[in-house]
Amino acid sequence: MSDYTYLFYDVCAVLALVTLVLALLIRRLYKGRNNKMFLVLCGILIFAGILDIATEYMDHFVPLSANSAVARYVLTTVYFMLHNLLAPVYVLYISSIIGLWYKMRHRLTPLTYFWFIPYIIDVILLLLNAFNHRMFYYDSEFNYVRGPWIYVLYVIAFYYGLMIMYVLIRYRYVIGNYWFWALIAMVPLNLAATLIQLMFPYYRIEIFISTIMAIEVAVIIHRPEDMIDDAVGMQSYKAFISTVQTGFDFGNPVCYLMIRINNYRLLRRNLGMNNYMRLIQSIAADINQTCMSSSLHYETFYLEQGSFVVSSDINKYDDLLGIGADISNQLARPVKLGHMEVLVSSCVCLVKCPEDISTKEELLNFEGNYNSKLPESKEVIVLSERLNDQDFRMRNDMDAIISRGIAGHKFMMYYQPIYDIATGRFTSAEALIRLIDIEYGFVSPGIFIPAAEDSGAIHDIGDYVIDEVCRFIGSTDFEELGLKYIEINLSVAQCIESNLHDKITDCMRKYGVRPDQINLEITETAADYAPEITDRNIELLSEDGIKFSLDDYGTGYSNVSRVVQLPLDIVKLDKSLVDDMNIPVMWTVIRNTVSMLKRMNKKVLVEGVEDGEAVQKFTEIGCDYIQGFYFSKPLPEKDYLAFVREHNASEV
Repeated sequence: MSDYTYLFYDVCAVLALVTLVLALLIRRLYKGRNNKMFLVLCGILIFAGILDIATEYMDHFVPLSANSAVARYVLTTVYFMLHNLLAPVYVLYISSIIGLWYKMRHRLTPLTYFWFIPYIIDVILLLLNAFNHRMFYYDSEFNYVRGPWIYVLYVIAFYYGLMIMYVLIRYRYVIGNYWFWALIAMVPLNLAATLIQLMFPYYRIEIFISTIMAIEVAVIIHRPEDMIDDAVGMQSYKAFISTVQTGFDFGNPVCYLMIRINNYRLLRRNLGMNNYMRLIQSIAADINQTCMSSSLHYETFYLEQGSFVVSSDINKYDDLLGIGADISNQLARPVKLGHMEVLVSSCVCLVKCPEDISTKEELLNFEGNYNSKLPESKEVIVLSERLNDQDFRMRNDMDAIISRGIAGHKFMMYYQPIYDIATGRFTSAEALIRLIDIEYGFVSPGIFIPAAEDSGAIHDIGDYVIDEVCRFIGSTDFEELGLKYIEINLSVAQCIESNLHDKITDCMRKYGVRPDQINLEITETAADYAPEITDRNIELLSEDGIKFSLDDYGTGYSNVSRVVQLPLDIVKLDKSLVDDMNIPVMWTVIRNTVSMLKRMNKKVLVEGVEDGEAVQKFTEIGCDYIQGFYFSKPLPEKDYLAFVREHNASEV
């Protein structure tokens, strides 16, 4: 065997490890405790490999002398310290992956003692070796000789191997079968390499085998590219889920600082994707910098859709609250983006787990929409201070409230009368859904409708509305009072249902409802969302004779071309136009708008009318219908029928 053969395995191992570490650093795949722990493991392997190369080089290429023996002794001692450190660090790495890190870091459990005491024994024996030469020494001819204590190092190595196997088997349910077998396979391979090198010292394969195992971890298990959002420089949503899972599995108290950009959709649409990503990168860099400037041990995550999370141990709660205040103040100022200054709307919330939220599912659900459940605030919102707030509890329980409402038939239909100017009678109404919960009482549609749209329950609610309104139209009371039609609001989600036409027509047949007795209300937002599906639904329903109204006309950007394209019978002017009717310029706009719509053969309905002056002014400019509190608020079915009987009778 040539002298260079002794160096082959170590040189290959060091080169492979350096390449792996450089790749991770260049791609910034070092965020998070697991990633950092893996880099530490690789770093120890590299230095142990370099020391092994150095000792072999001195053994075979440096002339034997007293001075070289001292250098070789120091190198060998440091090598053993580093090499023997690999096993306990690997235990820490596994503990970090499966969630035992908190307990080992904050509590002196038996596992903690079992972890560090054997390595301390290693170090003590190596230091004592300088005096008693029981571990190893160099004889009178400067040859390396093993002492009787050298086998203690191997016994401790086997001990750590058994410890790793115990931890993996004990917490197998946390990591799953795939990771379990991949991680546990490293133990017998490394122990086999240790035995081979013990029996055949010239085969320096321990570092080489450990390097192969490290590459296996990087490729199969560690996969930092899956856990890091390279574009933003933070850990990914997948890493966040893993962190949350291990935290709850082991009951580790953790605090999460959640940062949400509320207007991310608007920013993404107006800035374009490239500038939007530059904005997100700038915000992420500021968050990372703010965290790095503190003594806090933190982990940062980017969960996409304008959502960031900073996590830390619960004992750093006050520090994290301070960081949250700094981040909130930063986001309150315009963010510089090239020559632009961009204003962002943000919500920052601090959560303690499991104190505030007790399960993984609840936490992930809360993170997904907490900004819609909390009041707007420029300061950090501390969840524990909001838990007893009635409004927050109701918003947070909204999915359960909606489910109870559907299952327990707690939804009710109300009807707001619509005044027909031409006849002076109330011949139609807008159907409005209401919810009375057994725990919270009246729940505003402004709260439960958006929540239902987010959860998908809006489809069930929409089906209930269609069925209930058709039942009402098909009743004898409706026919006897001479009512013409009821307006039904269609949500965006309903407009893109592929079976919307069949659903409505089937319900109409069930209750004997004629097409002219239903008027479907859509908004411009609904009409422009997935226009191919929406237009097809409108076309099919219109062909059956069902009329359509365009709701909220005059809010935002009102697209006249859509008014022309859609088969609309009625255009409903939004309440905001009524509120501005006493502004001369706005009244000119309103008057011209009504005139334009009338020339297009559209009927005009005015919403939100609250006084007689408005009734008179809108009547004078040719509007057809008026709806608002001036006549009546929305009423339950029986009250609505009584209202129509009373007022229409007085007009006869």
